[in-house]
Amino acid sequence: MSILSDRIAIVGEIGPTHSRFAVADIDETTMDHYVVLRTDDFDTIELIIDAYLNSLPHRPGRLSLAVAGDVVDGQARLFHRPWNFKAKQLQDAFSLQSVNLMRDIEAVSLSVPLLAQHDLLPICGTASAQTGPKAIALVERDIEAAVAIPNARSWTTVCGRAGDISFGAEDEEELLIINSLRSGPTRIGLRSLLTSIGFAALHDALRIRAGLNLSGWNVHQIVEASELDEPDPYARQALQRFVTWLGRFAGDLAAVYGATGGVYLVGGLANDLRGVLTEGAFAASFKAAGGPSGFTSTASVHLVTASNTSLRGAALALS
Repeated sequence: MSILSDRIAIVGEIGPTHSRFAVADIDETTMDHYVVLRTDDFDTIELIIDAYLNSLPHRPGRLSLAVAGDVVDGQARLFHRPWNFKAKQLQDAFSLQSVNLMRDIEAVSLSVPLLAQHDLLPICGTASAQTGPKAIALVERDIEAAVAIPNARSWTTVCGRAGDISFGAEDEEELLIINSLRSGPTRIGLRSLLTSIGFAALHDALRIRAGLNLSGWNVHQIVEASELDEPDPYARQALQRFVTWLGRFAGDLAAVYGATGGVYLVGGLANDLRGVLTEGAFAASFKAAGGPSGFTSTASVHLVTASNTSLRGAALALS
């Protein structure tokens, strides 16, 4: 198989449920040969990459992967799969010129400042993107956060560990719900609440408090149940409470980062909830999180509707 120009690269996003691949022009950030694979269908990272490479008529010599996990010194560890692998390991396995590994939130934070208006859905505040630091929350099976800060020629990004942030109740009702979700006497972190797993657990907690059995529903089933002609009341309650909590977190994020450039919600879960995000509970909670200074009353929040932000960021990392 022939090797293409070094300005053409394979870019990939290795997620907990699905993995996406494309061939990207690094300079133009254009993509083709876009493929989505089920991560669970493969036992190793090598097998899923090989499946994609075998679909290509020509093989680029560079690879850049954004992973739902940690990356330290060129070694990746996925959060929801027992996969640990090194960049050098993949480079040797596929005879590639270079391999770049990065966290998914890092890739997303590179691409968000360059998104077009049609990639964004205004949730509250100013409809158009503003100048200044941009706070980014990746809301999926995990929750991650970052800030993109403008400098003279481009953007500097700093990624945090949002999943490890503690969550505190604002009233007795919240405390009762959070205690029912808590595992043991330890504090509860955002990873246990503001994720797809946390959302499903919240719905079940509300049902149990009402004397009902666990539903075992996933995010899509809960959203669908809330939209029926006779909606499931606990699905609706879970949606309202979840977006209220997400709004509070987004407001705190805006205040911490001084996000005059806005807050950007990214990820599959955030997009699954787009209908309820625009109803008002999120905006009210976001603005209230600003406290007496009223900082968040003028900040904007956007939902990133583009599905390839991680792939774009993986390409930008090579430019």
